[in-house]
Amino acid sequence: MGRKLESKIEIEHLIKIYGDRPHVALQLFREGKTRDDILHLTNQVVSIADISLKINQGELFVMMGLSGSGKSTLVRCINRLIKPTSGHIYIDGEDIAHVNEKRMRELRLSKISMVFQQFGLFPHKTVGENVEYGLKVRGIKPLLRRQKATETLALVGLEQWANYFPSALSGGMQQRVGLARALATDAEILLMDEPFSALDPLIRREMQEELLRLQKELHKTIIFISHDIHEAFKIGDRIAVMKEGKIVQLGTPKEIISQPTNDYIRAFLQDIYDSKAILG
Repeated sequence: MGRKLESKIEIEHLIKIYGDRPHVALQLFREGKTRDDILHLTNQVVSIADISLKINQGELFVMMGLSGSGKSTLVRCINRLIKPTSGHIYIDGEDIAHVNEKRMRELRLSKISMVFQQFGLFPHKTVGENVEYGLKVRGIKPLLRRQKATETLALVGLEQWANYFPSALSGGMQQRVGLARALATDAEILLMDEPFSALDPLIRREMQEELLRLQKELHKTIIFISHDIHEAFKIGDRIAVMKEGKIVQLGTPKEIISQPTNDYIRAFLQDIYDSKAILG
């Protein structure tokens, strides 16, 4: 019998409503009104519509969906860059949806790191200083943080670039620096918001391979946002496909391909079928 998977993150009945009267909209949502009804009646937007979800320790979990599906909002709720309107987010059993800002800052410095689409590097700092940044904020001594930055840059193959500024690096290299900065803090959870979508296709594939290699070595819990089904199926242990703030299907790539739940999923899968047909 296989080992029971441990949940690292548990999301329970998460709701996020944008607008100046979210609790009016929340009441209407609980009464069964649709997202469109609520927008029409209150001008409030239901971005996350009652999601419950468990993400396992060491899992590379992909949130997939078109623009406006709620995937980025959901991930930003996990590190509280966005505050949920209602519901719970447990990380190692601690409900971070309701902790104070001081505790949340501690968690962002120690347990949860984020890698953004546009790299988010400081142009006036060297590559090494960029990677050290989270450690500096934590008060780690200069020698120790430099050592950690060097080790982490070696992990992503960029140790010889430590003294250069980001402008000297290609897009793919800059994204590796962003990844190294997230890894340097030894955070157990990595949130990755379409980190490779600004890259050329060839570099993007290289970065996907790099991420899979690092994950094999480091066993992080990764939540990766993508709107690209090829990317999702290549890297994801499991995939949640979102539409209008809800998860319409959740499963492994194999489960989703073999048992699509509706026409929306089948339309996504058409890309996979078409590329297989082209490849013969």
